[in-house]
Amino acid sequence: MDSSLTLSERIGAWGDDVREQFADLDFSDPAHWPTVPRYTLLLTATLLVFGLSWYAWLGDSYEQLTNLNTKESELRDSFSKKLAKTASLNGLKQQRDRLQGYVQELEQQLPDQTGMNELLTEMNRLGQIRNLQFALLRPAPMVQKTHYVEIPINFKLTGTFHNMAAFAADIAHNPRVVHLQDLALTSRPDGALTVEGTLRIYRHLEKPDPSNPGAAKGENK
Repeated sequence: MDSSLTLSERIGAWGDDVREQFADLDFSDPAHWPTVPRYTLLLTATLLVFGLSWYAWLGDSYEQLTNLNTKESELRDSFSKKLAKTASLNGLKQQRDRLQGYVQELEQQLPDQTGMNELLTEMNRLGQIRNLQFALLRPAPMVQKTHYVEIPINFKLTGTFHNMAAFAADIAHNPRVVHLQDLALTSRPDGALTVEGTLRIYRHLEKPDPSNPGAAKGENK
């Protein structure tokens, strides 16, 4: 190339040379192409092979990355839910403690076997205080529930209406759970009343002692 040419003339001459090299190429014989088309084809093929290889190598990695992103999102959601539950855990524990205290308070109102005898004695004492005469005070077969035992006690009392009402009030104020049911009133010629009915008493269901298998059987007699 003539050294007397300006830079723009040199660039133009080089461009003309390149265009001439790309003119009339024989695509069936690339090996004999001029230098610029031959190296251009080689560079294009290299980039194409490199791109395909890169895509094939990153294909599995991209899928793994997508799965990891999905799993990360699921873990974040799970963590947020568990964090919310943890935040309310103290409140739930306090609520559980209050309920346990309430259950224990109710259980204390259910006597054990010893307390049952004391309760029957107390019922008889309350009747005597109110000048009532017990003609009958007899426990019926007990009924076992899930957490307690229900013991019906058939009774028959004689006394004035006022004393009967006072006796019922005494039972209502008793700390134990006692219900008066199935009451039948009969008036007598002397002005007194005869009341027949059922006292339902609830006893705490004692857990059987593993060391004493006979205790559980005795509970259901």
